[in-house]
Amino acid sequence: MSPYLSLLGAIVFEVAGTLMLPITKEFSEIIPTIIMSIFYFASFYFLTLALRVIPIAIVYATWSGLGIFTIA
Repeated sequence: MSPYLSLLGAIVFEVAGTLMLPITKEFSEIIPTIIMSIFYFASFYFLTLALRVIPIAIVYATWSGLGIFTIA
């Protein structure tokens, strides 16, 4: 898999996990909390795949920048 596709996957899963936060109702709803956790774990997994090839400064700037931009 392309490292840039892995980075895109990390961004998508991070945004999905962040959008799930209000649905968890402060982690009192079990199923949404589990789904949110899966999204965050998937995001970090794809982030590590991207870090194998792309330098960390570029990965972090892209991941956080596009993630914040997409959520806003």
